[in-house]
Amino acid sequence: MELTDLERDFLKRLLGESWGSPPMFDHEIVARLVELGFVETEPLPSGDVEYRITGAGRAVATV
Repeated sequence: MELTDLERDFLKRLLGESWGSPPMFDHEIVARLVELGFVETEPLPSGDVEYRITGAGRAVATV
């Protein structure tokens, strides 16, 4: 599976901690990572979305 530079960078940033997106974030940028099961999302009460890397995402990010 080939990831784009942006996708790989996003996964590497999530290795350290989860990330809450601002309301204006374009979620389509990382939608494929969610679909592939590399990232989990959770809606926050503020309207933001929290992104967390999964075990499969960790394996891909460290290759």
